Amino acid sequence: HINVKKCCYMYFSPNKRSKNDINADHDDHHLSINSKIISRVSYTKFLGVTIDDKLNWRAHIQSLNMKLRSTCGRIYRIKQCLPESLYKQIYHSLFESHLGYAISVWGGISSNQIKPLFVTQKKCVRILFGDSEKYLDKSRTCARIRPINRQKLGSKFYEKESTKPLFTKHELLAVENLYRHRCIMEMFKTIKSHVPVSLFSLFKLSTRKDNLLITPRPTEQFIYKSSWLWNEFRSTSTLNFSSRLSAVKNSVRNVILSAQSKYGSEWNELNFTKF
Repeated sequence: HINVKKCCYMYFSPNKRSKNDINADHDDHHLSINSKIISRVSYTKFLGVTIDDKLNWRAHIQSLNMKLRSTCGRIYRIKQCLPESLYKQIYHSLFESHLGYAISVWGGISSNQIKPLFVTQKKCVRILFGDSEKYLDKSRTCARIRPINRQKLGSKFYEKESTKPLFTKHELLAVENLYRHRCIMEMFKTIKSHVPVSLFSLFKLSTRKDNLLITPRPTEQFIYKSSWLWNEFRSTSTLNFSSRLSAVKNSVRNVILSAQSKYGSEWNELNFTKF
């Protein structure tokens, strides 16, 4: 049985086409089930992922960022009631579980698009692992509630605590590196187990170089991204498709964490691209 009230359809179109052109093409076309018209939408949620008609994932990023910001508020409120030994577990269960959900599907977008999620991720890390007194002091901007020798606020007051040392200390993956790790592992599982067959058939193993993949035309899609990332990882490791899953998982994570901690105390673009 199909619930017509919950049904909708979406017309996928290139980004170059304007909404007016698309609407003009569909003014005379309607979909219906049992004489009931199905509404057309520009985005909808499917299995927890918001899919839009341009496949640019902007709607999903916006929706996910709102959820993560709300999670930061909940974490802030319960933090004082929990022992410090549970902070990392709280981060993985309440925050990273949402951030990493289906990330191999939508995470191949540009750095500018994914930046709002990284900003929210850094906020969560500051709340859990940063200097609590310094974080709370940021809200005390009124001169009447500050000591007389600290009423004048200089530039240092508005500087945020650097999160890179916190990520390194607690071995946390930034959102872009979380995407790289998930991509490689999902690709490795698919090739090693040959399932799902529909996805396995899209990967092309190189016949000239052992344990490397032939990368398709560059896109933001999973097949290209995972193939390219695996080849880059293989340049720093001797592991191959016959290696144990746990060995590959630990090795990929350690290599990414090592690259993430390099290039100074502040974030660098190379932290998210190198192995």
